Amino acid sequence: MKNLKAIFFLLVLVNFSLFAQAKDAAKDAGAEPPEAGDTIKGELVADDDTDAGLSEEDRKKKKEILRQEAIWKNQDFVGYNKNFEELHKLSKAFANNKYRLALSSYQSGMNTILKMRESVEQYRKEQAEKKRLDEKWYWQKVDRKSAEERYISREKISAKLAAVTYFTKAINHLDEITNPDLKETEAYKTLLSAVYRSWVMAEYDTQNYPQCIPILELYLEIKENEKEYPAHKYLASCYSFEENTLKKYKAGSDDQIAKLKYKKNVHLLRATELKYGKGTVEYKHIVDLVNKDEVISVNP
Repeated sequence: MKNLKAIFFLLVLVNFSLFAQAKDAAKDAGAEPPEAGDTIKGELVADDDTDAGLSEEDRKKKKEILRQEAIWKNQDFVGYNKNFEELHKLSKAFANNKYRLALSSYQSGMNTILKMRESVEQYRKEQAEKKRLDEKWYWQKVDRKSAEERYISREKISAKLAAVTYFTKAINHLDEITNPDLKETEAYKTLLSAVYRSWVMAEYDTQNYPQCIPILELYLEIKENEKEYPAHKYLASCYSFEENTLKKYKAGSDDQIAKLKYKKNVHLLRATELKYGKGTVEYKHIVDLVNKDEVISVNP
């Protein structure tokens, strides 16, 4: 009897151990990958309406302001001089509202792209599973494949154009935050960087390269973004397109072309330096290419 109890106890322990391992494995299998980059906060800063952190003097001042507003309340008042009314745009409440609207627009844009990717993946799967009994000739298969790729390309462009609209709204909302102190917060810079980055990738894929240049330049000015080599790679490509367009259509002066060439090579070198480092074979190779492209040579 004792042996049976011991065996039963061991079986319980083994089953419990297997269950725990299976649970952990399932958790790991279903776990989402960690977020790339910094976490985006849902709110910019603590709102103005709270008294937390205010000194006794500030509380009295706030109470007095509310009293004055109450006795001077006039729903029909329309200010002739609008400058004072503009001051509300410096408040934390205004900034939080614009930040939330920007975050909502950003998320809508990202969801548009994610839904498109899921739709394209489903379409590819459905097309791959279809039986093609009517395709007797090779050219029929080629035509069908081409038609499928054209459909997918249209779906991608349509979704990315829609996403750009959302990202543009997000940028506009963030631009309306005028308080210089709030624009220096980590939350503001993180969201602005994410919006700029997503806007550029979507706009670049629609082959609207010139429009990407000013946003990329702004992106590189934010905190540590200048050290991200992909941003410089994108910018080098955009300047290269501008340079080649002016050459092809003879639409610019030699000086304009030279400036674009210089900017292209600066960002090409910076991207290579950041990814591979100076003194590497890759960096020396890019230096050689730049020296062939430029009149003034660059030292490796």
